[in-house]
Amino acid sequence: MERLVNQQKEKGQYLIVNKKISMVNTLGMASSAFTSEEISTLEKQKFTRKMGLIESNQFQASIRARQLIKFYTFVFFESLPGDLLDETTRDFRWHEGQKTLPIIISQDFLNLYNFGFALSQNLPQISREGIKMVPFDVVISGPGGEQVFEGQIVGFTERISSVLVPQNFMHWANRTIARKAKVEPSRAILQVESISDPEISEFLKKNSFVADQERMQLGKTGSILNTVMKVAALLGIIFVVLAFIMFSMNFKLILAEASTDIRLMIELGYRHTVIGGNLLFYFSAFLLTLFGVCTLALVETNDFIQQILHGQGIASDTQLFPWTSFLVGAIFSLGIILVNGILIIRQLRQTT
Repeated sequence: MERLVNQQKEKGQYLIVNKKISMVNTLGMASSAFTSEEISTLEKQKFTRKMGLIESNQFQASIRARQLIKFYTFVFFESLPGDLLDETTRDFRWHEGQKTLPIIISQDFLNLYNFGFALSQNLPQISREGIKMVPFDVVISGPGGEQVFEGQIVGFTERISSVLVPQNFMHWANRTIARKAKVEPSRAILQVESISDPEISEFLKKNSFVADQERMQLGKTGSILNTVMKVAALLGIIFVVLAFIMFSMNFKLILAEASTDIRLMIELGYRHTVIGGNLLFYFSAFLLTLFGVCTLALVETNDFIQQILHGQGIASDTQLFPWTSFLVGAIFSLGIILVNGILIIRQLRQTT
């Protein structure tokens, strides 16, 4: 649910799309790379707001820790356009000749290391801040030779499960080290309005493409929640309007029943402004007292529900009673006072 909330806060939602892998791919009789026609088709879809191609390394890559942790492994790299990254940092830059290679890794990979690999290999667990300070070398090799870079973790991503390097580094390394002038992408990242759009599922199925099913299910859940919230908001507006009308009609009825007493007070010499001012004062005091009691009750209810959620292990940063609701309630109360003030003036004029 926390990921769902984060997705809803972003401008649009994101999908990682690739071709479906079958036995034909396993036997080497088909390619998983997108053709230029398939890329063009993806870009032209109505649900596609923005698209980026994910380029993978065509050279051999490995990392080795220099101090503290005895660690060596082969690794893969990918790159994608910077405007589609969820982690924005000035450190994620590279230029030819630079010996430091900035890297963004998936948060899932760090979790797998800490709670899987590190425990089984008797290695220390590392925090997000700690891994940024771990020195390690990145060795890349291919037909164009071998080069060693100083790797540095500069950020984390929850948008894609991968090890990301700057796009210009990937272009340079594939061209220089792997001797590949052109790399056909096998994955693409799409920015869409809503993952729950049925056109997306139909398109993927029709073209034998696949995407993150868990994320699509979360998108559908988010769409249902949004629909429920919109219906609840609409019902709330209707109830507010009805309450506004009932308040005004009820107060008008009270004034009509008290017309004889008002006329008597006027004959005794009371001015219209004094009578109207007293009526409006007592009505305003009653309404504002009611508003204060309701506000206090809602705040206490919000705290109680938040405690229940935390007790169930559900982290929620969303307040059920934000201060915007308080402002709307205050404006609504002032509107009722203003309308009923006009009703008092009209009733006093009719009485005389």
